[in-house]
Formats: sequence, C-alpha cells, structure tokens
Amino acid sequence: MKLRNLLALSLALAPIPALAAGLTPVKPLAGYTCMMLNETAAQSMDFQHPVSFKLNPSDNEPDVAPVGNQVAVKTGSRIVNGYVETVDFAFRPRWVAQKYLVPYHAKADPSATCAPAIMSNGHLGFKYAH
Repeated sequence: MKLRNLLALSLALAPIPALAAGLTPVKPLAGYTCMMLNETAAQSMDFQHPVSFKLNPSDNEPDVAPVGNQVAVKTGSRIVNGYVETVDFAFRPRWVAQKYLVPYHAKADPSATCAPAIMSNGHLGFKYAH
C-alpha cells in the first residue's frame, strides 16, 4: 500500500510536457496583416455592444462574434460600406468596421511587431516580435 501511494505521488508530481507546451506559431498567414482595435475606454467596457464580426459588410447585418484586440485583415482589402475583409479564429471570412481598426502598435514597446499566423492547433493566432 505504501509503495502504491509513493508511485501515485511520483506520477502526480511528474512534469507533463504536453500540457506545458502551449500554442506556438507554425507559419505566417500569407496575404494578411495585423491590425488592432482602436476603442475608447468607455467603448472597451461596453459589453452590451462590443465591436463584432459581421458576415457581410453592412451595419444592418447581425453581429457574429466579438472581435479580439488584434485582427488579421486581408492585405490590400477593399473597403465596402466602411467594412474591411478579415477572418475569424477558424479562418472563416468575416467583415469588421474600418473605423475601429488601426495598424498594430505597442506604446510600451515601439519596436514590437505583430503578424497573423497559423498556430500549432491549426487556428488563427498572432506572432509578436521586437
């Protein structure tokens, strides 16, 4: 019984690399650039009306899902009714109002860059560098 408890304890304390690995960028998402939300403090705290993805470029379209802080915008995207082409985290085509987007920048680190990437889980992510 004591040996069994010791074995259980050693297995419980053993590191499990698969859980510690986390997500990593696998390759860049070609044809997309990194933009970020440009909201006032009041807008970012308005959980009833977040900036959201739309299926089509129109204010009359229902919101699909809230947009994250960074957005992968199609490079050279045309603006239609004030919306730009983008993709969500599952790479489905979406639209976001251009008025809420600005080029990526980090006030704390002006040399920081952001690039849309395909992550190790196959979903959209972002690679940050200096």
